[in-house]
Order: sequence, then structure tokens, then C-alpha cells
Amino acid sequence: ARICPRSLAKLRLQHSPAHEGRMVALDSGNTKLFYGVFAVGCLLVYYRLEAPPNAEYDYWLTLAAGLQVLGFIMLARDTSSSAAEGLSEKTLWAFVVAHTTRISTTIWGEGYIPEDNTGDIFLYQGLELLGVIVVVFQVMRLSAIRTSQDVGQGLERWHQLIGMCVISAVLAYYTHSTGHDDYWADVSWMFSSWLEAFALAPQVHLLFSGGSVVDESAAHFAGLTLASAVVFAAFWGRVTRDRYREFEKDGDHTFFHAISLACLIRVGLCGTYFYLFNKQTKKRPDYELCAHDEL
Repeated sequence: ARICPRSLAKLRLQHSPAHEGRMVALDSGNTKLFYGVFAVGCLLVYYRLEAPPNAEYDYWLTLAAGLQVLGFIMLARDTSSSAAEGLSEKTLWAFVVAHTTRISTTIWGEGYIPEDNTGDIFLYQGLELLGVIVVVFQVMRLSAIRTSQDVGQGLERWHQLIGMCVISAVLAYYTHSTGHDDYWADVSWMFSSWLEAFALAPQVHLLFSGGSVVDESAAHFAGLTLASAVVFAAFWGRVTRDRYREFEKDGDHTFFHAISLACLIRVGLCGTYFYLFNKQTKKRPDYELCAHDEL
């Protein structure tokens, strides 16, 4: 890529040791602040937690949602280049569809939500809603910037997202449970779980194909997304161990096979993304791409 004339002045400023030092210190301080607030919030929730005997591990579900939201927030603030090299828009849209669908069932239903006292303040649903708002902001900003700069990933196609939605819908039809006691709500929730499991597939494909470099400042998003997937899988693994026999008697145990597989796929794709991200990480260029240049 060639350096645009308008970025030469910025290039000189960015190479200033004083400027670089201030930016590093500011970014480090902000990052610590976000993690500190999150840690304090987790401690407050944990120490004030009250749960019935059959819901003593439900806070894991809330923790998974919190980690994912924090990952989205860090992604929105951390991407150091405006076009966010190596970030898949289709993955972000998959997250938007999955989380919006799940909220549409959990905001009014009583299934698939923590049964501890955090439910009194709708903490889980609030985290999910915040995550949707942040991701929508990020994907719209990203789309607008890439369109204006004529920059994007040619390897990405909308059929990837459409295909994931179709596959998720078919799997949800055959594997949904009865947590909401409402057919469409149960199918919708299972659809969201499958789609979230597949969400990082376009991102992994983009990095695996070597069609793009990555913005190293998105490292927090990669790590937190993996952590969220692991905690989510641990929660459902625990529920499966405790309640599989109970559901097997009623013939509803297929759900546990399905959710376990969805968790494995999600953790596998998140782990692969994290590995490929660290393998391909490179510092962003100290210049802006011209409008006709591609990532």
C-alpha cells in the first residue's frame, strides 16, 4: 500500500517519542480501568449472590455474558486502525443476530436465565442488551469507514452469514428443548446458541486463508471471547452432569447432546481464532491506506 499525502503530517506526529509515550500510557490506563471495574463488579455480585440449591452455578452464565460484553467493549475502543484490519464484519453481524434473538426470548421468558437473585435486577438480560448495542455500534462504524475508504475483505461474502443462519435454524428445529414452554421461544433460543457457536467461522476463515493482516489491538476481544466460550461451556457441562438423567427419563436428553456439541464448536472456533490471531498479529502501519488500496 502507498502512503497518502494527507497522512504525512500524521506520520511525523506519530513517530514523535513524546506522542507515542502519551498514547501508550493513556491506553494502558484505560484498559486497566475497564478490567478493574469489571473485576469489582464480579466481586460485588459474587458476595451478594443468593441462589437456590439447583441454581448455585447459574452465576457462571452471567459471568460468560459479562466476559463477552467486555470483549465487545474492548473491541470497540481498542481497534487502533480505523478500518480494523483482519476483523470480519460477518462475524460481528452473526453476534448481533444471535444475541438479539436470545434477548427476544429471555427478556420475558423464565427459561435459560440465572435463577439466582441477579434475576431480580435483570443483570443477565442487561448484559446481553449492552452487548448488542456495542456490537451494532462497532459493525455500523466499521461498515461506514470501510465503505468510505473503499477498503474491505474480498474473501468475505454474505452467503457465509446466510448459510450459518440456515444451518442454525435447522439444528434448532431438531434439538430445541422446553425451557420456555413455548415452541417459538425455545426454537429461537436454540437458534441463537447454534449461531453464536458458528459466529467466528467467517473470522477464522478470513485469517486462515491469509487474506488479511490483523489489528493487534483487538487482542482483548480475542482473549475475552475465548474466556466467555469456556465459561459458557463449563456451565452447560455442569448442568448436563447434574440433570441429564432427569431429562433422559422424559426423552428430552437430546438437548444436552446438542448444547454440548454447540459449546465444543464455539470453544473450538474461539480457540482457533485466538491461535491464528496471535500467529498473524502485526502492528498496524504508521500510515493510512489510500482510497483505492485494499487490506
